[in-house]
Amino acid sequence: MNHCPEDPKVERRSFLKWATHGLGALFGAVLGIPAIAYLIDARNRPAPTGDFKTVARLSELEIGVPKQVVVHDIRHDAWTLHPNDVVGRIWLIRRDRDRVDAYTTICPHLGCSINLQDSKDPKDRLFVCPCHGGTFQLSGERVSEQKLGRRNPAPRGMDKLEIRPDPANPEYLQVRYQNFIQGKETAEPKT
Repeated sequence: MNHCPEDPKVERRSFLKWATHGLGALFGAVLGIPAIAYLIDARNRPAPTGDFKTVARLSELEIGVPKQVVVHDIRHDAWTLHPNDVVGRIWLIRRDRDRVDAYTTICPHLGCSINLQDSKDPKDRLFVCPCHGGTFQLSGERVSEQKLGRRNPAPRGMDKLEIRPDPANPEYLQVRYQNFIQGKETAEPKT
């Protein structure tokens, strides 16, 4: 019987083969995981819960006159901090001495920015979306097609936001800003 001693080169080749495949898998994971995370659509991630932001001083608002204000917040983008980033715009309408309503400027139809169509007669003032003609009363309600005389593409009224006096200083107003899903008949916050 002739015994051949095992060739040590076979063991070494086997080890190098496994090491090469292992390193290839490691590099694939190191490069692939961030690539997959990048490709996942960020719009499907849940939005962080919004906090109240101070937006205006109550004394600066006239009764019955809409005022557009900008909402600022701190935004983190990878390693960069944006301390005064514009989150959105809102319409504030002071109804009486103590009551103020807040609406987003985003049209519930397709997301264009809603403007104020001003008029000398306060009864003729309307909010109008310049993109597709979505029209709303100052109460935020959608103008009916019979009253408007044409089709109103907006599926619902303007999206109302939660508003409160600043607990630290009641002279200022705070709004909880959030975005809503466009194209639906009921206001659903984006999550």
